[in-house]
Amino acid sequence: MGIDRVTLDQWVRDGRIRAYKGVGRDSFFKSAEVEALYKSLHPEAALAKAIAEDELDSASAKGQPVQLTVRKKQDPQMRVYLRLQADAKWYDTSETDILTWFRQLAPDGYERNKKNADHTIKKLQYLVSLIEEAQKKVDA
Repeated sequence: MGIDRVTLDQWVRDGRIRAYKGVGRDSFFKSAEVEALYKSLHPEAALAKAIAEDELDSASAKGQPVQLTVRKKQDPQMRVYLRLQADAKWYDTSETDILTWFRQLAPDGYERNKKNADHTIKKLQYLVSLIEEAQKKVDA
């Protein structure tokens, strides 16, 4: 899933995933629970799969040849829409949540997360500038 141990430990404490006792001090996770958590964290992939399955069903129902390759990238309009939907979850994230996350962040994650946040801020600022430009044209 591309996460560090500290994040995984936090998710266990938060109840997002359950750790089961293994041998000695080891723990394990049920694959179905890991998959469910992954899908909740990566909705675009799940949505893309659902769309692909629906397209396959539709193609099969009409007697057309079934396309076996799945498009991996959505069109730009859908990618931006899905990204904004995912970013809307920030409304549910308090500053306390962010502080708790940061306190659990390992120092080797500082630069990577800073770079991701800076990149996201630039993209959103660009989006806001496009919206403001369009609003000025409409109001003029």
